[in-house]
Amino acid sequence: MSCFALCLALAAGPAPAATLVVPTSYPTIQNAIDAASTADEVLVEPGTYRENLILRSSIPVRGRETARTLLAPQTDTLPTVRIGLGNDMHFSNFILIGARTGIEVSSSTDVLISNVVFEGALERAIEVGTSSTVELRNNVFAGNEVAIRRGTPNVEIVNNVFTGNDTTVTSLNPQIDNDDNVDANCWFSNGDTGLNGGYGTGVASGDPLFVDTANRDYHLRATSPCIDIGQGTDVIDGTAADAGAYGGPLADLRPYPLPAPTLSDTSAGGVVSVLVQWPANTGYLVAGYGVHYAQTPPGGPYDGSDAGGGTLPSPVDAGNLTSFTLTELAPSPPPLVGATVLLAATSANQSVTLTWQSVAAATGYRIHYGVASTDEQESAVGNVTTHTVGGLANGTTYRFAVSAEARASYRVAVTARDGTASQHESAIVAETTLAVGDPSVGALSNELTALPQFVGAYPLLPDEGGGCFIATAAYGADWQAEVQILRDFRDRYLLTHGPGRQFVALYYRWSPALAAWLAERDGWRAAVRLLLTPFVALALLFVGSGVVAKTALLTALAALALLVRRRRGVPQ
Repeated sequence: MSCFALCLALAAGPAPAATLVVPTSYPTIQNAIDAASTADEVLVEPGTYRENLILRSSIPVRGRETARTLLAPQTDTLPTVRIGLGNDMHFSNFILIGARTGIEVSSSTDVLISNVVFEGALERAIEVGTSSTVELRNNVFAGNEVAIRRGTPNVEIVNNVFTGNDTTVTSLNPQIDNDDNVDANCWFSNGDTGLNGGYGTGVASGDPLFVDTANRDYHLRATSPCIDIGQGTDVIDGTAADAGAYGGPLADLRPYPLPAPTLSDTSAGGVVSVLVQWPANTGYLVAGYGVHYAQTPPGGPYDGSDAGGGTLPSPVDAGNLTSFTLTELAPSPPPLVGATVLLAATSANQSVTLTWQSVAAATGYRIHYGVASTDEQESAVGNVTTHTVGGLANGTTYRFAVSAEARASYRVAVTARDGTASQHESAIVAETTLAVGDPSVGALSNELTALPQFVGAYPLLPDEGGGCFIATAAYGADWQAEVQILRDFRDRYLLTHGPGRQFVALYYRWSPALAAWLAERDGWRAAVRLLLTPFVALALLFVGSGVVAKTALLTALAALALLVRRRRGVPQ
């Protein structure tokens, strides 16, 4: 009886004496192999493992899910898996990555390697010595330097897919024909067999049409030349075996899992609805999708029952579509215990930044604010604990408070299902959460007040829209009326002619340092305000008066200057 036939008999017969699960019961695959007794099985959950394994006789090692159970060597100068001086060994349902040599077999009999993907081996995916009997069934060899090198013709190569390898099958012994014991394989774009050629009998050629090799999904798409060309029967659908890692009687039954779906709140007219969208799984056996949902916290079961007004319990059969609307939902928002605490209200130019404490179960927060009362304006700001309120008037005191709110959060995941009577379903690996419906609202926080104002010591430079440095430092903010009057005088009377522009340029060269010094000394700021008062009055007269008033003022100033000159005896 061949190893393949023996494994089939064992699969149809009694269950293994014990199943040692990695990493649930054993932290590493090798730990489980070493602890196993004859007829026990080592089962490896999805994950990425970095180990160099040494198998033992009569201890099968199997991945739970081929697509997501990855094995890389811890030491890449050694084979990832070594099988030596043993018999009755089965290794299956893994993806081997990052290897120089993937599997090395020496002096061993009845070895079955099945439903494994060998990806990118730098030297050899599989090396078989001269004194072994090995069956290689339903594997994928993709992008390896050498896929298989064997030292004996007693290596059966059946139902495999070879794609993108520099060399597919070669021998240690030149007397071994590469066609020996090679049957029903699928070949594409390999370096030694031509674009569409292959070795042995039952050759199928052409692009295998894997679903997504970038994400290591080696399921076949529709019209793949590797479908139904192999020996034996597929466990998935009962037809003739496909070539590759998902064909034959020992294949992993699960379709490739879907990513997290996209959720959109499509509620309208008082009816709560969530639109669920996902990318198609293009595996040729996939015939539909299941939408799993719940209101329970993360990690709980998908036991929702309220969709469709209570007629569509989870999971919902979405058919062979890529979107489905969960409608007539009945969300139950969680209660909120206690109010948040408003920690700080920091003023800035025409804005105030608020910071508050988070509240357990909150899915968002609302800011309440106004001048006379916090009831004047309200704004939803999402599930954050800091927010800046803009569009405020400088020089006005505002009152602020914050309230928490909680909406029911729906967790949604989507699975792919095949079209068989068993409807084999993919694993759930990712979900999306969306808060919908009317919220429960917590009490208002404490109130804080803030006065928006320009907080810099002096405004920006004139070419950036700035103003009067010293005046701003003296009066405390650039929005003060005195500073605005001086700025208007500068723009309307000094910057309109050459001498005035020269004076402004000199002012902006020397005044910033003085303004910075002045801003830190309150006593001096008061003195400067007193000195600036007549200049502000004069500027106000020029800026705010008409032509007649300005003419009269200039005439009076000229007369005053003439009188002073006469009293000093200045000749006319």
